[in-house]
Amino acid sequence: MNTGMRAALRWLGTLVAALAILGVAAGCPVPMTITPRPPGTDGSARWAFGIAQPRIAAIAGDAELRTIIGSSVTLDGRLPANTGSWSFVAWSPTRSTIQVTVSFDGTTSAAQRNEAAPGPGIQVPMPASWADSIQVYAATSGHRGAGATFAQLAMLNVVSYAQTPGKATWGINFNAPPNQLVALDGTYIGPE
Repeated sequence: MNTGMRAALRWLGTLVAALAILGVAAGCPVPMTITPRPPGTDGSARWAFGIAQPRIAAIAGDAELRTIIGSSVTLDGRLPANTGSWSFVAWSPTRSTIQVTVSFDGTTSAAQRNEAAPGPGIQVPMPASWADSIQVYAATSGHRGAGATFAQLAMLNVVSYAQTPGKATWGINFNAPPNQLVALDGTYIGPE
C-alpha cells in the first residue's frame, strides 16, 4: 500500500473512530448487522450525490467535485438500509474545501476547511463522467476475496495508484482482501 493510501486511510480511520465515539456517547446504537436495501438505485453514489450537490452549490456555486468516499458499502455498490455514508469533497476558489456527507437514510451534514489551491484530488478537476458505484462494484465481481460481504471503505480520486498514476481511480477496501481498483469509467483495473 503506498504512502498516500496509508495516510488517507489513517485520516479516515480517525474520523470514523471519532464519529463512532460521538455516536455511542450520544446514546446512538451501533448497528451490529448490515440490512440490505430493497432493489433499486437508492443508496448508490449517484443517488447520494443528487442529495449532496445542491448543498455544495448553496455553499459555493463555483465548487467542483474532487473526491468521493464511501463507508460500509454493500457488494451491489449501495449503502445498506441501516448504516454507511457517501462523502463528497468539493473545492472552491472562494470557499476552499467543502465536504457534504450523505447518510444511508438521506440525511446530510456539511463541513468546510481551508485548503490551498489546487485543493484535494489527484485528477483535478475530476471528470463529471464518473461511473456510479453500482457499476464500479459490479466490475469487481469475480475478483473480490472469498468471504467479502461489503466494503469498509471506497475512495475515488483520493490516492494516485501505481497502476493509474495521476488518474482518478476507485480504491475499494473490502472486508476480505485484496483491495480492488476500478477506473473512473467503471472498468476493472485489478487488485491493489
